Amino acid sequence: MANLTINGQTVDGDDPCALYQALYALKIQMLAGESVTEIEVQDPVSQRRTVFNKTSQTDLDGELLKLATACTRKTTGRPGRFAKRFTRIY
Repeated sequence: MANLTINGQTVDGDDPCALYQALYALKIQMLAGESVTEIEVQDPVSQRRTVFNKTSQTDLDGELLKLATACTRKTTGRPGRFAKRFTRIY
């Protein structure tokens, strides 16, 4: 994959750790409301304001999870550990 530009930053598309950091920074900006586009339409009768976000939060969270797993695999050489915990009820 070639170099990508994310949020004005050039990132290597083959490095999952760099992609994770760039997308996480973008997520923080989205949560702070900095990457929101707002359109306001006024006419003599009404006033409408529409707010757009560049991406869906769930899609971004899913991609961050994939990149975090790939980054862990790249840095440690093995996949991350996932374990289920069971609680006994007496």
